[in-house]
Amino acid sequence: MTPADVKHWNGATSNKPLVCITVTERGVDGHVVQLRPVTDEEYGFCMEENKKPATCSKLPMSTDGITRLSKIEVFPEWLEEYMKYATEVGTISLQTEPGVLTMYAVADKDNPCNITILETYSSQEAYRKHIASPHFQKYKQGTLHMVKSLVLDDVIPLNPHNQITYN
Repeated sequence: MTPADVKHWNGATSNKPLVCITVTERGVDGHVVQLRPVTDEEYGFCMEENKKPATCSKLPMSTDGITRLSKIEVFPEWLEEYMKYATEVGTISLQTEPGVLTMYAVADKDNPCNITILETYSSQEAYRKHIASPHFQKYKQGTLHMVKSLVLDDVIPLNPHNQITYN
């Protein structure tokens, strides 16, 4: 329930329709005021009630999907700044890219400069779109001088039925 005079928006996804029933005491000329539609980018950055970033609807994993461990060693003097870039690109990718299914980063307990990111992409095309995105290009160009080494290790899930599902 939204209190009177509070601007808010409702949205649907490509596979989930929107049903909106409005009950109001009063409106402008007896009607609810409909504001402009939100952009896809704004919709991707919507916030849920608990203030955690929302995630866009996800595509299913296809036969040419990618499961990858990205192993990154960051120069110690750049670690703090690198983490800002990595956090931003991961968040935006999950919020706005339907083909980015997982982006889970961890740091080695004994050497936090060694970072591993579990990445899953629904398809080869989803991966190509991801690396061409402005937010990934910002990350890549902004962190080139911070990275000592990078290994992209494509792996095979041992239990492909054990997946993250999105509602």
